[in-house]
Parts: sequence; structure tokens; C-alpha cells
Amino acid sequence: MLYTDRIVSMIKSRTFKNWIFLLCVIGSGVLAKQFCYKKTDGFALYKILSNLAFHSEWEARNKEDQSSSELLKILDQPFYYLAKGAQSYVFASADGKSVIKFFRIYHMSPPLWMKALTFPQVLQPFKVRKIISKQNELNKDFLSYKIAFDEMKEETGLLYLHLNKTSHLKKSLRIYDKIGIAYDLDLDKMEFLVQKKANLVFPAVDALIKTEGVEAAKEAICNLVKLLLTRCEKGIFDKDPDLNTNFGFLGRLPIQIDIGRFCHQTEQKTASAHQEEIMRITDNFRQWLDANHPTLSESLLTEIQNISLCPT
Repeated sequence: MLYTDRIVSMIKSRTFKNWIFLLCVIGSGVLAKQFCYKKTDGFALYKILSNLAFHSEWEARNKEDQSSSELLKILDQPFYYLAKGAQSYVFASADGKSVIKFFRIYHMSPPLWMKALTFPQVLQPFKVRKIISKQNELNKDFLSYKIAFDEMKEETGLLYLHLNKTSHLKKSLRIYDKIGIAYDLDLDKMEFLVQKKANLVFPAVDALIKTEGVEAAKEAICNLVKLLLTRCEKGIFDKDPDLNTNFGFLGRLPIQIDIGRFCHQTEQKTASAHQEEIMRITDNFRQWLDANHPTLSESLLTEIQNISLCPT
């Protein structure tokens, strides 16, 4: 009885009530954070802002006129949140024809606290390694975008690349996040790219068959193999060649929409090696075609097999 009385007394105590209140507040905060993250897909303005310095090696080689009428027309409209990728937040234009990708600088850079804090001497090597590792990753990503713009501009649907801060654009862009909050961005101060908006490969093939027939889908698949071969012949390797998420179609024209994993191959390969590489890249696509459109699966294999007949 005395033990029960003691528990009742503890529950009634102010200290116990304060602890319960504190736990409820913490729990509510955690739930609210999770709810907001889910609703916004984790997007926040500070995550795409940067203090990156100018890097000449990030400058695109064949940059077009910054004030081209096509680019200005695209950027004169608002953009709406579309998706989050491994390296960027993607916003679609109001007319549905273009996307703008703002890089997840917060995710790609060393944490601010790591730079600001003074570590004990024994932990200094750890801090330096982490900072250098993050800087190297960001540099690889940006150089990949540059490779895409310089060497595969048409094949990736790239319209504009802005990896260094500038002063001449003098252009403000309005974007809306996933829950409809608007932000006005000074594009001179942002790192971003503008790209044609494509439909992902699997649903695009389904749509082509329904609207234009099997022959149109065969042509699209033939064009896709040609794109992959072009990339191989240019000596460009992709570390993440998922056709399901990284490629799309503009009608029957394929483009590679994810361009953050490009690098140059050092060795020259034969047509036979290109064939093996394309077989590997298209394996999941072929399995999907086997299950859904067997005739198109045969067409895909035929196109790949014909590669070995091409001159090296």
C-alpha cells in the first residue's frame, strides 16, 4: 500500500508533471518536423544557397548568349516543385516544357559546424578528411554537368548551365515549393541548370504505343540505343545508368535527364565493348519489355546486336 501511495504521490508532483510536459513538447516537435519534411520533401531555401567561390574549370566551353530570347522566355514564367534528386531539387516550368534544377548545396558541402568548430588536435585529421571529401564530391558533380553541357548538350536536353555566380543575368525567378510557398531567387547568385522536360522511359514507351503505335515505340528504342552508343563513342562513362529514372523521351527523341555521374574513360573501347556496355545498361529495361511488350524487347536486342557490325 505504501508503494502504491508513493507512486500516486510522484505522479501528482510538479517535477513529474514538468517532465511529462517536456516529453510531450519534444515529441510534438519531432512529429511536426517529420510532418513538415514529408510535406515539403525536405526542401528549404537555405539548402540551395551557397557561398561557393568562382572556379574556372566549371565554366562551360560553348556557353550561349546569356540573354538569348529562348532562355529569357523560359525564365519569365514561374516554376513549380517537381521532385528531389540525389544532387538537386527539380522545378517544372508553368508551360510544362522545361525544368530548372537547383543543386542541394547543403547536402553536397561540409557541415557549417564542422568548419566553425575547433577540433582537438587528435581529431583534426578527421575534420580535414571530411571537408576535403565533400569538396571533391561537389567538384566531381559539377565537372559532370560541364561534360554534359560541353559534349552531350543535345543528348541531355541541356539549355543552360550556371555553375559560377555572375552579375550579368539580372534575372529574378519565382519558384513554388511543394506546399505552394513562393520564393523569388536572384539567378546571378544561384548554381543551377535548365533542361528540357522529358517523360520517363517506361511510361513514355507505354504512351507511345497507345497514341502512335508499336512502330513509333520501336523508333524511340532505336534512338535510345543510338544515344547510348554516342555516349560510349565519346568516351563518357556514367556511374549511375538507370534507364528507369535517369532517361526520358521527348516524343520519340531520348535524352539523359540525370547527368550528375559523368566522367571520361581513359581507354578507347571497341564496338564489341560498347555493345556489352549497352547490354548492361539496358538490362532492366529489357526485362520490363519482356514482361510488358515482348516484341519491343526483340527490337531492343536487335539494335544492340547491330552495334558489333559498326566500324570501330
